[in-house]
Amino acid sequence: MNTIAPKHHLAHALNQLGRVPGLPAGLRGREIRTAGVVGAGLMGSGIAVCLLAAGVPTTLVDLKQSALDQGRGSVDKAFASLVKRGQMFESQAKGLPVLLSESLEFEALADCDVIVEAVFEQVTVKEDVFRRLGAIAKPGAILATNTSGLDVDRIARASGRPADVVGLHFFSPAFVMPLLEIVRGKETALEVLRSALYLSTILRKIGVVVGNSPGFAANRTLEGYGRESEFLVLEGARPEDVDRALTQFGFPMGPCAMADMAGLDIRNHYIHALREARLIPDDPRYGALTKALVDAGRLGQKAAAGNYDYGPDGRTPLPSARALEIRDRIASQLGVAQRSFTDEEIVMRCLLPVIDEAARVLAEGVVPRASDVDVIWVYGYGFPAAKGGPVYLARQLGLPAVRDGIAARRRADPAFADRYWAPNPSLDLLFA
Repeated sequence: MNTIAPKHHLAHALNQLGRVPGLPAGLRGREIRTAGVVGAGLMGSGIAVCLLAAGVPTTLVDLKQSALDQGRGSVDKAFASLVKRGQMFESQAKGLPVLLSESLEFEALADCDVIVEAVFEQVTVKEDVFRRLGAIAKPGAILATNTSGLDVDRIARASGRPADVVGLHFFSPAFVMPLLEIVRGKETALEVLRSALYLSTILRKIGVVVGNSPGFAANRTLEGYGRESEFLVLEGARPEDVDRALTQFGFPMGPCAMADMAGLDIRNHYIHALREARLIPDDPRYGALTKALVDAGRLGQKAAAGNYDYGPDGRTPLPSARALEIRDRIASQLGVAQRSFTDEEIVMRCLLPVIDEAARVLAEGVVPRASDVDVIWVYGYGFPAAKGGPVYLARQLGLPAVRDGIAARRRADPAFADRYWAPNPSLDLLFA
């Protein structure tokens, strides 16, 4: 059991982030004076806000004028939101957008020191962008892909200059969320990695360097959380039951409401990509409820319907009889038995796979320290800081309790026990 307090554990974890294996302490990065962003959607415009707020002149590029117009509107709304939150003076919010320029031409990025791609999360689309960036970006420019889990090395190769490429996984909304997952490719130059850490500092982000792996560290450890929360609903818990248990544990938002906010269509696409890449088993339950909700037009908050219904403000989740009807139909089709769950069962069912995968990413070297996973979960996914993070929680529970919990899940789900709950000798690393 930990004897150090959670706040001290997190403070130490944050202090360790700058110690990146193989990165010399005195190495200088590349100069960053100007920036470009490719893609004027919500993520691209949010990243532009981060750069502008840091005083970096930024060029926003998209292929459609309508997208650029919408992107400019999103930037203005974001600055208004920061003023409302008390995070920025109104005079700043009025002055900083002057640093933003827009263009329909990639050539407008030719003199940028760093270019962040933020287009659709599909590897072939990103490869096309990087082929163009590799051709037009000036020598020494840093080329960054904002991907939540695609192969950074593959994207980097498309540029023809992989040493200049790094992954920068911003969390949505980019101008609010403090975490920045910095993805180190096989050929990423050390000075580019140093520059990415510097960029995280001037953007006032918490930069965590991770290795290139499907889903990296953040989404790899998140996937089991999302999988089990959906299974719990399919097995009889209501979305509000799952979310209540996790918010009472300390999360600001439960997984069902979070999925609605992010967009169920986005998760449905992500699960499809995982299945195409054979990264998940041929389990008919996996993503079945999400797909059924999407097929019914329930895409989440943006459609005013998802796991929940949404009232006139479009943000307040309301229990949905229709969502439960869809749930019951899918459960019946798949032969999934339903029952009730205690809050403790729900919490442990959702967090055990996070702990399990944390050990795997540590063993594989995706993260150099177990505490990096705690930083990711506290600052990226809202894990309660007062509980230290999933690794800290595991140490509080103790290795026997964690192993027993996983063994219980193996017995409860024998058909897919070896894929979801395989014995993990790496668990010991979390307790070293």
